[in-house]
Amino acid sequence: MDIQVLDYIVTIADCGSISKAAQKLFITQSGLNQQLIKLENKLGVKLFERDNHHLEITPAGRLIVDSATEILRIRRNTLTQLSDLQTSISGLISLGLTHEHGIDAFTAIYQQFHQRYPHINFSLVEKIVADQYHMLNHGSLDLGIVLIKKLPAPLQRTLIREDLYQEDLLLGVPLSHPLASRAVPLSAGKPLRVIDLRLFKDDSFALIFKSSTMRQDVIDPMFEKSGFYPHIMLETAMNSALATLVSRGFCCTILPHSRVLASSHRNECAWFRMLENPTWSVSVVRRKDYRLGEATRYLLDLARQYGKSMEEQFSRHSPGYNR
Repeated sequence: MDIQVLDYIVTIADCGSISKAAQKLFITQSGLNQQLIKLENKLGVKLFERDNHHLEITPAGRLIVDSATEILRIRRNTLTQLSDLQTSISGLISLGLTHEHGIDAFTAIYQQFHQRYPHINFSLVEKIVADQYHMLNHGSLDLGIVLIKKLPAPLQRTLIREDLYQEDLLLGVPLSHPLASRAVPLSAGKPLRVIDLRLFKDDSFALIFKSSTMRQDVIDPMFEKSGFYPHIMLETAMNSALATLVSRGFCCTILPHSRVLASSHRNECAWFRMLENPTWSVSVVRRKDYRLGEATRYLLDLARQYGKSMEEQFSRHSPGYNR
């Protein structure tokens, strides 16, 4: 089996579909299917059970995919070490990004990185945190930018996290709300007022989707601690939509500080800090056995600088939030 075929098999398993894998690999579906059949004939085992509408990996397929994933990871680490020995460093960094936060971080540091390492390319994948953990463990991602309260215990054996910055969450209230007059305008650049979340127990909320890290690890436990669970008008993956709804007077919301600052509607809502001071971290996660090359170390240095600049912005409105 050559490296290309190993990559084909791992991609089919990751995508769960030959057609989707072919699109990702930029080859024809029939060509990829032929490569799979050729390998199965050579090994004498079925790697995937498939029909016109379904594909399922077999036990033999799982064995091959796990081994192939490890071989591809070792190959990437070796190429990274070889690249460090060259005068002109080249290579590929596979980077996972969360929606909004991850993309913001990458775009903020890419130009400076590219100036120093113009021959390093990126393979960017936008995935939720749980999917990034899976891809990191299986070696199909080098680094992941994730939103995290804590690294799940089972993953602490294989993954390591480095926090780029800590961010607080803010309560957004329509300007028409009776309590909105207590807020300090965001545009004033002064510390925001702190308010008790329980004062909003009778209000409707729009929140990030329920299975997200922010809901499971931060927001929902905070409501539980406050002794109530609000009426949910909408759950969405788009933080920008939440700010829009608040600005139009439909409901309240809870948003990460960075998403408030990025919203075009930030000055059309009243924003408060909360007594619970909810926070989470934007972090880089990688496998413990992932080899950090010269270019990757520089990328992480730039990410740390970006994180420091974000915390400085948050501290203007929320002094001492990260202590």
